[in-house]
Amino acid sequence: MTKSPNDLLAQLYDIRGLGHISWWPLAPGWWGLLALVSLIAVAVYWRRRAYWRSWKGDARKALDRLDAKLTVENVQETAASLSTLLRRIAMQRHSRQECAGLWGEDWLRWLAEKDPGGFDWITGAVLMVEAPYAPAGRNIPTQTLKSLISAARKWVR
Repeated sequence: MTKSPNDLLAQLYDIRGLGHISWWPLAPGWWGLLALVSLIAVAVYWRRRAYWRSWKGDARKALDRLDAKLTVENVQETAASLSTLLRRIAMQRHSRQECAGLWGEDWLRWLAEKDPGGFDWITGAVLMVEAPYAPAGRNIPTQTLKSLISAARKWVR
């Protein structure tokens, strides 16, 4: 004796007791993804922190300070500070024996040779070499010194 389809359907029961599935606790795959993202974020933070604590970060901060304090009254002082800062950067990047004894046009020629940005240090940075020894009150344009600071920023990279 075969049963009719209605009799078979009558024997089926609904499943009870299953409600909405909660998103918490997370599945192990989500925990792994969360741990990986956290690890990457910490690594990026420490890398940036190490960069800003390195000599490059210090040099950038010093260049920013020079640029911020530059006024018409202290152009000669800023030019001397820029030359000193560039010499410190050069000794950090290259050897002390290679660049510490250079001065005047030799110093500018060396800067031009080592500059990846291609700034013309020989003609553009004469101010940096001559300004500390120039008489007080000499009219020196601040824009020229700002372009030197900008070239120094590119040289630090």
